Amino acid sequence: MLVVETLIAVAIAVTTAFGGLVADDVFSVDDSCTVTARPDLWAHHCTSQARLAWFLGSAALLVGAMWARHWLINRNGTLYYLRLLPATSPDRMRGAIDLARARSLDFRTATGWFGIDGDFLDIRTDVNLVTDELERAMNDDDEGTGYLFAPNLVFPAALAVGYDALLRQRTHLCELPEQARSGRRFGGDTGIRTVFFDDGYTRWSDRDWVPHHAHPDPEITLTTLGDPTSDPTAVRRVWLSLQLGPQGPVTEVDAAYPLRRACDVVVVAGPTETVNGEPRLRAWQLPTLRRLPGGDSRRIDPTAFARILEELSGAVEHVLDEYPGAQVLLAADVPHTVAFALGYVISERKDAYIHGTLPAHPGSRLDSSPAGCTPAQAETDGLSSLNRFWESVTPVLIQPGKAIPALVHAAQIPDSVPRSS
Repeated sequence: MLVVETLIAVAIAVTTAFGGLVADDVFSVDDSCTVTARPDLWAHHCTSQARLAWFLGSAALLVGAMWARHWLINRNGTLYYLRLLPATSPDRMRGAIDLARARSLDFRTATGWFGIDGDFLDIRTDVNLVTDELERAMNDDDEGTGYLFAPNLVFPAALAVGYDALLRQRTHLCELPEQARSGRRFGGDTGIRTVFFDDGYTRWSDRDWVPHHAHPDPEITLTTLGDPTSDPTAVRRVWLSLQLGPQGPVTEVDAAYPLRRACDVVVVAGPTETVNGEPRLRAWQLPTLRRLPGGDSRRIDPTAFARILEELSGAVEHVLDEYPGAQVLLAADVPHTVAFALGYVISERKDAYIHGTLPAHPGSRLDSSPAGCTPAQAETDGLSSLNRFWESVTPVLIQPGKAIPALVHAAQIPDSVPRSS
C-alpha cells in the first residue's frame, strides 16, 4: 500500500507539472498554428510532443494507481483476528497473522482464553466479550474499506460468534495455516487462503434454500450409524458429527467418546466413498482457485465454499426435521473459516422458506403449549427448523480424550445441556 500511495503522489506531481505546460501552450497559441484555417493545438511548433506524451502518460499512471488503491482497500482492508481457545492450547496462528498483517491496511483483534473444568463448558461470557469487541471494532472502522476475518476459535465459539456477527459489504474470510512460512518470497505460497464471503445483506438473505435431500448431487453425505429407530419422535438424543478433511471408516468417527456412545442415534455428515462395501470418509480440502502470477496465496472458490456451507447447514436442518423431539449434540472437524461461516449461514437460513420441506412427523413436538407449538407450526408452513437451533442443538468441544458439551450462546437452555460424564 505504501508503494501505491507513493506512486499516486509522484503521478499527481508529474501530471500537474506537465498539464500546466500543455495548458500554457494551448492558451498562448497564435494564428500561425493552423491547419486549413482550424487551430491545430498539437502541432510540434506549438506544443511539444514530449510534453504531451509525459502529460498523457502520467495521467494514465495516476488513473491506474488510483484504481489499484481502490482494489487494495476493498480487497484487503482491515484484518480482524478472532481467537478464543483453551488456556492450555497454544496459539499456532501467530506466524500466519504476521504475514497476513503485512498486506492489510489495518489490524484489529478480539481475543480471549478460557479454562476447562468439569463435565460441561460454560463460556458464554467469553464468547460475548469476543462478539462485543468485534462489533465495537467494526463500528469504529472505515466502512469504505474491506473486512478480512481470520477466525481461530474453537468450534462451539465459532458457531456462536458467526451466528451473532453482522457482516458488512466487502467481507472476506481468511483461513490461516498452522505452520506459516517465516519469510516472504515473491511468488511463494504462504499457505494463507482467503474467500469472498459476503457482499451486503442480499447475498445470503435472498438465497433460494432447498433441503439437503433435494440436492441433485450433494457433496455431503449423511450416514446414520446403528439400527434406525422406527419412531423418530421417540429419539431423545442425537450425535451429529460434521467432518471435512479426516479420512477413515465412518463408524469410527468420535467412537472413543462416552457422550457419543450414550446417544440414541449417531449421524455423520461428510464427503464419503465406499471401500469394500464400507462407507469411509474421503479426503477433502478447501476448494481453491488458480494462484495469480506473483501472488503469495491462493483464493478459495467462493461458489464451492457457499455450496459446502449450504449443505452443512442443510444437514443440521435435516437432523432437526428427522428427530424433532431430540437434543442434538453437534461436533465437528472442519476448517476455522467453515465453522465461523456456518454460524452466520444458520442465522440467515433459520428465517427462510425452505423449498420442498418434508412434512413434519405427527406429534413431533412434545410440548403442546403455545410457545412449544410455534416452531412446529413454522416448520409445517415451510420455514426452516433451524429457527430452534439454540433450543435443540448443543455444540460439543472435542479435546484430546474427551468431548465436552458447551454453553456458548444466550439462547441456549442450560438445563437441556447434557453432561459428558
